[in-house]
Amino acid sequence: MSWSLDPIYDSLPVALLLVGLIATMLFTILPPGVSGRRRRGLLLLRGLASIALALVLLRPALVRTDNRPAAATLAIAIDTSASMGLPSDGSENRWQQQRRSLEQLAGGLSDSDQALQVVVMGFDASANVIGESGTSDLETLAQRIGEMEHSGKETDLSSPLLMAMNRGRNSPLTGVAVFSDGTQITNRSEGNEAEQSDPRREARLVGAMGVPVWAVPLGPPAEASRQIDLAIESLPETFRMFTGNESSVLFDVHTRGIVQSPAKVSLQWIDSAGQTAIAATRTVTPESMEQTIAIEVPVLAPKPGKYRLVASVETRSGETITDNNSQVAFVDVREGGGRVLYLEGTPRLEQKDLRWALGRFLDLELTYRWIPRDTVGAWPIDLVDDFSRGRYDVVILGDLHSSALGNEQLQELADSVGEGTALIMLGGEHTYSRGGYATTPLAKVLPVQLDDRQRQPPGPLDASDRLGSDTDPMRQPIVLRPSTPHPITTIEVSKQGGVIGWPDLPPMPGANRWPSVRVAPGVQVLLSTPRDEPMMVVGEYGRGRVATLAFDSTWTWRRAGLGDFHRRFWRQLILWSLAREDSSQQTIQLELSPRRFVATEAPLFTATIRGDLSALPDSQSGANSGAFQAEVILSSGETVAVQMSSTVSTNESAVSLTGQLPSMPPGFHRLRVSPVGDGATTGSGDPLEPAEVAFQVLDDTRELSVSQTGHLLLRQIASATSGSGGRVFEPDQIDELVELIQSRRTESTRTVIEKFRLGDGPVSGWFIFLLFAGALSVEWFLRRQWGLA
Repeated sequence: MSWSLDPIYDSLPVALLLVGLIATMLFTILPPGVSGRRRRGLLLLRGLASIALALVLLRPALVRTDNRPAAATLAIAIDTSASMGLPSDGSENRWQQQRRSLEQLAGGLSDSDQALQVVVMGFDASANVIGESGTSDLETLAQRIGEMEHSGKETDLSSPLLMAMNRGRNSPLTGVAVFSDGTQITNRSEGNEAEQSDPRREARLVGAMGVPVWAVPLGPPAEASRQIDLAIESLPETFRMFTGNESSVLFDVHTRGIVQSPAKVSLQWIDSAGQTAIAATRTVTPESMEQTIAIEVPVLAPKPGKYRLVASVETRSGETITDNNSQVAFVDVREGGGRVLYLEGTPRLEQKDLRWALGRFLDLELTYRWIPRDTVGAWPIDLVDDFSRGRYDVVILGDLHSSALGNEQLQELADSVGEGTALIMLGGEHTYSRGGYATTPLAKVLPVQLDDRQRQPPGPLDASDRLGSDTDPMRQPIVLRPSTPHPITTIEVSKQGGVIGWPDLPPMPGANRWPSVRVAPGVQVLLSTPRDEPMMVVGEYGRGRVATLAFDSTWTWRRAGLGDFHRRFWRQLILWSLAREDSSQQTIQLELSPRRFVATEAPLFTATIRGDLSALPDSQSGANSGAFQAEVILSSGETVAVQMSSTVSTNESAVSLTGQLPSMPPGFHRLRVSPVGDGATTGSGDPLEPAEVAFQVLDDTRELSVSQTGHLLLRQIASATSGSGGRVFEPDQIDELVELIQSRRTESTRTVIEKFRLGDGPVSGWFIFLLFAGALSVEWFLRRQWGLA
């Protein structure tokens, strides 16, 4: 502490000169005739006034010098993402561990530094200031923060560092303390480098400012956080199956933390009423600490309806994340499917194109068996299981000699047809009479008569005996024409603006001959030659339907560019065989993709109304979506209306309605599109049925799908500022962090000079004023009393 003068004009000589002049004037200029006590009194009063003026001109000051910590800000970033609710060490979760560490830090810094301002930032997908105070109120702030929610769906560790840098531009930063488990989960585009979030880059910028980052990693270490986890992955969203058909379901089982320990995997049906049934079970045994196992499970489709197919893997003790132990697919099981057995002899062109046509239809399960003619020594082939009743819905016999099957198995096949199995027999070198079927149990099943005199041996034929050779009466090209209208042969397809029918097909290169057509109820000749020779005859045997084709060269249709006609013919033949003729009527087809999506997404859907648009209530309804309504039925039962817009396609006679799903909570919901009122009908006059699809809204909290902590990232962030004092503190080292902050504050002191100048404050200013004014006022009063003024 010291004294100093701060004279006016910053010049002591000028101030002293003015003081001398004023004092001289006050003491030398006195009224005449004043002596004795009066003179001394006046001089005393003028002396006091002179002293007051001298103080004003010289301005004496008391100077005090002190070293104090500079005013600065400590930034504390706490993780408010949902992953903080995951387990940590012991019985507490990561949020509880963070709260305890924060309260310990607040207690250590409380009332320690009045020049230190503490700002607490919360961060998940972004950062925001949730509290700011001095050290005296820090404990209260810490307790209030501990009661906050932690439900952030993403984590961006760059956000608190960027916010701290912005604060550092206005106030010096002592440091940035980051509390987090290190799980860096963001939604930024992976393909755009400009949008990538790299907290290590931001940390280097913080370090360049001379500011350290102190990372406090929460949760178990990376090694310990690699806990047991079993997950179902890659299950397709949707399936379309047909009753009785067997379909393969493929998905992956991802395992971590279990080795040589079998895990049970199951597929479960859930119908629209919530009833469950086990579809299949499997067991997987991982051979390494982390492994992805591909699984293919055949399942048999149940009765028609809407189902959820749930693939799940058992939950193990110690799993912290169980939401990924199952995945759901939506299955539409329809009628109209069938299991088809196709038996063929030596492969020929027909079998290849026939298999291609049938393979195009998902509702048909095709089994192809090839029985080569060079295996004649092992005939008959054992096909007892294939011919058992109910095993297949349709059996197609290609160019296969009866000896390959034997009378016993052919009798089993005949019995199956009588019980409802359909039979289709194709033309060829070793079929019908040529194949020796005239004396087999199958002869009575066919709607055509056979002649055993045409029987050929089962082995390969000579060139002169082949079907279509010069010695065969049916060697000439054969033109097919419909004999009578029938669902099988009623086919017209569009091509290049025209319509293709039977007259436009290329001729068959050859065909078998039948002595005659059986006369029986239900027997019909569907195709014949221009000379009325039967080429395709259908009939019934017991409860089963039978179709006989004299030709075997429908492949020529496809090779001539008429693949649609070829495919349509075989489709309609199979559906007729199954007694499920294809019917075309007005329907609503509803499409929604994806069927599994997170709550932040809003997928589009399309409803297409095909058929006779004139049946709609408004002739302009093709452009008026008001004829239909869309609604979402939430799992809670609540209904939410959805807006749609519409377009019309005159070429396809269809109305397309489009809309977008609203925001919904996680769960299983349904989208329904239906006509408004009772005006919409099908072409047959029946009410137009609504269309409905189920979908799943997933919880988009990806934080909860990652159990492993990111302590390595936190260490890299702290290491990027090591030159400024950045380092990592474990939660049990908070006291060391407090000591480091306090030591940095001690090192960053500044010299504070406090100057108390006379007259600057109201007390000293009034004192001098009253001294000067009072002295002169009293002096003037005395002179007036003494008659000297």
